[in-house]
Amino acid sequence: MIEEIRKAVRDAALGNQKIAMFHFQVLKNAVALESFDPESFCLEIGVPKTYQTEFRKMLSLARVMRQQGVGLS
Repeated sequence: MIEEIRKAVRDAALGNQKIAMFHFQVLKNAVALESFDPESFCLEIGVPKTYQTEFRKMLSLARVMRQQGVGLS
């Protein structure tokens, strides 16, 4: 999963969509990523440490979406 996310984010950077793809990947994999340390995750996929905040936001958004019955299909 980490390698897939890393590749998707790296490839999206070529089209100036890096942060959008980062958000999408975290939302899509939120359940599996909840146990990850935000800083370690960012380092593993090769994005700046500052993306930790975005990681936390997307996990929170995913929880709200689940509570509201909204899923990613």
